[in-house]
Amino acid sequence: MKALVRIVKEGRLHTKLLFTYVMLLAGTMLIFGISDYRLNRSTVLEMAQKDVFTIVRKNNELIDAKFSRIREMIYGFMEDADFYEIFSNVPKGNKTEVLAADLRIKAILDKYFAQSQDLYSVQVATSYFVFGTASSANSEHAKNFIPIDGFQGTRLDETARAGEGKIKWVPTYNFADMYDIGYLKTMDYDYKYLFSAVSMIQGAYEKGKFRAYTDLKDKPILLLNFKDALFTNVFAGSIPVGGASYFVVDERGQIVAHNDRSRLTAKADLPMLDELIRAKSGVRMLRIDGAEQVVAFARSDITGWLSVAVIPPKALLDPVTRQYARNMLISVGVITVVFMALSYVLSRLITNPFRTMIRAIVNTGEGRFETRFKQSGSYEFKILMKKFNDMNENIRKLIQENYETQIREKEAQIKALNLQLDPHFMYNTLNMVSLMSLEKEEYEISDIVVSLSKMLKYMVKQEATLVRFQDDLTYLESYVTIMSKRFEGAFEVVYDIEERMRGDEVPKFFLQPLVENAFIHGFKQPNDQGRLRITCRDGEEARIYTIEDNGAGMDAARLSVLLEGERHVGLSNVDRRIRLLYGEPYGLRIASTIGEGTTVTVTLPPVQR
Repeated sequence: MKALVRIVKEGRLHTKLLFTYVMLLAGTMLIFGISDYRLNRSTVLEMAQKDVFTIVRKNNELIDAKFSRIREMIYGFMEDADFYEIFSNVPKGNKTEVLAADLRIKAILDKYFAQSQDLYSVQVATSYFVFGTASSANSEHAKNFIPIDGFQGTRLDETARAGEGKIKWVPTYNFADMYDIGYLKTMDYDYKYLFSAVSMIQGAYEKGKFRAYTDLKDKPILLLNFKDALFTNVFAGSIPVGGASYFVVDERGQIVAHNDRSRLTAKADLPMLDELIRAKSGVRMLRIDGAEQVVAFARSDITGWLSVAVIPPKALLDPVTRQYARNMLISVGVITVVFMALSYVLSRLITNPFRTMIRAIVNTGEGRFETRFKQSGSYEFKILMKKFNDMNENIRKLIQENYETQIREKEAQIKALNLQLDPHFMYNTLNMVSLMSLEKEEYEISDIVVSLSKMLKYMVKQEATLVRFQDDLTYLESYVTIMSKRFEGAFEVVYDIEERMRGDEVPKFFLQPLVENAFIHGFKQPNDQGRLRITCRDGEEARIYTIEDNGAGMDAARLSVLLEGERHVGLSNVDRRIRLLYGEPYGLRIASTIGEGTTVTVTLPPVQR
C-alpha cells in the first residue's frame, strides 16, 4: 500500500491521471451501484407486493363469484314449493316411501345443483335419512356417503341449526372424524378433507304465500360439500415465485385450503390475524417463523375467510439481484477498458502542451520576453497559451512604459519646480508694482494690484471643490475692489453676512460669477447711483445667499439665455455645480424686472452646527 502511494505521489502526470480515473470510476460505480440497487430493490419489492396483492384480490373475487352462484342456487332450492310438498308428506317409518321421496328430491337437487362444477356433493339431511345420495351430483359410487344416523349431532348439524336458516360455511374438516367412521380414519380416499355450506331449511313460497316448516319437528338441513381443490385450483400457477405459499383461513385461524395439503385443518401460524380480518385486504410485511415475509391478503365477502399469499422477499428480489449484478459487472468491465484508453489519450493531450509551456516559461524566466509559441491542444490550452503570449507582450510593454514613466516623472518634477517659481515671480512682481504705485502716490493702482495678487494666490493655491466661505468671500471682495476702482463712484456694494456662516463649506467661486454678471449686465448703463447688496442668511432648512442689484434688469428670454449657458457659462456653471454637489432641490433662482434690477438667490443645504 505504501509503495502504491509513493508511486502515485512521485509518479508522472500520466500515472496520476490514470490512477485518478480508476479511483473515480470505482468510487462512482460503487456509490451509484449501492444507491441504484437500494432504489431498485425498494421499487421491485413495492411493485411485487402490489402485483401479489392484485393476484390475491382477483383470485378471491373469482372464488366469491363461485360462492355467489352457489348461494343463489341454495336460495332457489330453499324456496322450491315442490320440495316442500314432497318433504312435508314423507312418512318417516315407511322405507319404501322414503326411498321414493329420495328419488323425487334427487331430481329437484339436480335441477338446481347438477350444473355446478364447483360442488363435490349435495344432500338434504334429517335425523332419519340423508336425501340426495343418489343424485347426479353424488352419482359416483360411495361419493361422500353419510351414515343415515350419522349426521345428527355433528358440528355441521349444530352449525346449521344455530344459523336458523342462514347459510353457514364450515371450514375444512376430516370426513371420518366428522362422522366418526372408524375404519376410514386410517384410509386415504378422495373426500378425506372437505369444507361445507349448511343451512337449515325454514320454509317455501307457494302462490305468493310463504309456507313455513314450523309444524315439523325434524327440519331438513341442506348440506353442500366442497373439496379444498376449489381454492388450490384457482391459486395454482397464479403466483409463480419459488418458496411462496398460499392458503385460506377462517376467522379463528383454521386452515381451509393450503398448497401443502398436510396442513389442512391445522391452526395457521399467522400473526395479527384479527387485524388482517378487520382490514379485509392489503399487503403487510410480517415476521413469520422468525423471518420477514410479504403477506398479501383479501377477505371473502361471502364466507368471511381470508385468502393469504406468503412470499419471502428474497424470492422476489433474487432474479432482479442476479440480473443487476450481471449487468453491473459487464458495465464495470466495459467502462474500465474505455476509461483506461481515454485516460491514456487525455493524459497525452494534457502533458504535451504542458511540456511546450514549460519550455516557454523557462525562456521567459531567463528574460527573453519576446518568447512566443504556437497555440495548440484543447480550447482551454489555447486560451492559456494565448494568455501567456499576451502576458509576455504586456510585460514587455510594462517595462517600456515603466521606463517612459520614470522619464515623465522626472520631467514633471522639473516642471513642478518651474511652476513653483512662476507664481512666486508673479507675486513678487505685483508687490513691486504696488510699492512703486505707493511711492508715486497712485493709491488706487496699488489697491488694484494688491487685490489682483490676492485673487491670483487664491486661484493657484486653492484646488479643492469645497472651500471655506471666508476664503471665497476674500476672493470676491478683491474682485469687487477692482471693479469699484473701474467704475469709481458709479455704485456702492453692501455686505450683510451672518458671522457664523463665514466658516461654512461652499463651492469654490460660487458668488463671483453672479457679482460679475451684475457688473457686466446690470450696470452697463449706469444710472444715478448703482447699488449691489450681498446678503447671507442661515436657516433651518437651507442657507440663502442673495445678490441683489438695482441695475437695468432683463426679460424672460434674456434670463433663459443666461441659464442655458450657450454663450454665458457663469450662471449655468454655478447652478449645475450646486445641483451635482447637493441634489435637485438646491441651486439658483433668478428674479428680474426691466428697469428695476435683478435678484439672484443661491440655495445651499443647511449646516449642522
